[in-house]
Amino acid sequence: MADAERRLGTRLPSSYRAFLLTSNGWRLRDDSIHQLGAAHEIDWFGDPFGMTPMYRESLGERATEQEVLLAGMWERALQLETDSDMSYALLDPGDTDDDGEWALYVYHGWSGEYPTRYPSFRAYMQRRYESFHAERAQLPEFVNDTTRARDADVARAREEALSGRWEAARELLDLARLYGRPGAWGMLGQLDVLAQGAGTVALISVGSSRIRAAPTIWCP
Repeated sequence: MADAERRLGTRLPSSYRAFLLTSNGWRLRDDSIHQLGAAHEIDWFGDPFGMTPMYRESLGERATEQEVLLAGMWERALQLETDSDMSYALLDPGDTDDDGEWALYVYHGWSGEYPTRYPSFRAYMQRRYESFHAERAQLPEFVNDTTRARDADVARAREEALSGRWEAARELLDLARLYGRPGAWGMLGQLDVLAQGAGTVALISVGSSRIRAAPTIWCP
């Protein structure tokens, strides 16, 4: 780590440092980013494809701060991936938060779309972790502590909904949905129906229970 930071001329953000100190690289099997490099492999991107002029030309008088940051990202970003499908994982030292974390951009060169921004390296890896579970959610043999915890959230959300605590239920279901847990999508749809049904009374099933729903009251 010390050698890498001397070579790069900067101290790396804390969540990325923790990652390198723990695993020093990672192989991803479910994304167009296939391999995150070890500390001795990472280097500055340097904008080899000349993206900076193109993005700066699109900036107008009403350009947002985020658009300005993105236009300058290509020349100052640190390239993390060492194997990919024409895709790039780029940490931007010019786009930081109050904790000193650098934003991470994932750019798919074949997509023609703007890069996807994550507020930190940790946020990017958390999303990969969620996607890893979501892509296996329909496999009956895929069970671990995380799937059990998110399934417990779905069960708890049902109880919260039946007690009239819709927002608490939605928060639990939104998290379970990210992990692809069965039941989360259906219950979120039911909550949407209730939210759109203000002024009416509808009979709706939540799990195995049927409830009569008014704008602000849930009745068994």
